[in-house]
Amino acid sequence: MTATSPAAPAAPAAPAAPAGHDERGRTTIADRTVERIAARAVTDLDDVGGAATRVLGLAIGPGNTAEVDATVSGGTAVLDVRLSLAYPTPVGPATESARQHLMDRVHELTGLGVSRVNITVTALRRDAGEDRRVR
Repeated sequence: MTATSPAAPAAPAAPAAPAGHDERGRTTIADRTVERIAARAVTDLDDVGGAATRVLGLAIGPGNTAEVDATVSGGTAVLDVRLSLAYPTPVGPATESARQHLMDRVHELTGLGVSRVNITVTALRRDAGEDRRVR
């Protein structure tokens, strides 16, 4: 007769090795998220304001925030920004400063590279404290 012995208890399974870089999940950042980050980053700059509100093609006043459209593809983003500048701020240096600031902040906060920032200045606005003079 053959004797059967009870089955030996199963050894505990070894913990699974951590997933490799290729096996982990991927974080995707939506276009709208980048748009909001960029619109907020513009407010960090002096002499830069929101995009001008337009009626029938005429600027009727600056808005509260810059308008930003973002397109994210892979690890890069392209930004289209509409903003206003305080008069008499030089447009060239101000837009270049805004462009560099946006590239730095979006990269810092999202990890995305910014390949291009298109800036449209919708209005040159006067400070609210200035009174118009009629001669």
